[in-house]
Amino acid sequence: MIHIVECCMCKKMTKANLILRNSNICADCEKKIIGTKTHHKDYLKYKEGIKRLICYSYKGK
Repeated sequence: MIHIVECCMCKKMTKANLILRNSNICADCEKKIIGTKTHHKDYLKYKEGIKRLICYSYKGK
């Protein structure tokens, strides 16, 4: 069965891909995160997105 859920990074409704702490990261965002170098302009955006995901998950417990 295919699950369609919201991506926690881009907020698009996509097929479930990478589930971290009960949140989905779509395949497109996963590829961008993996391929982004630390000096790239989007690096901080992805870093903060992952940080928010992890911190939010811990606050809910």
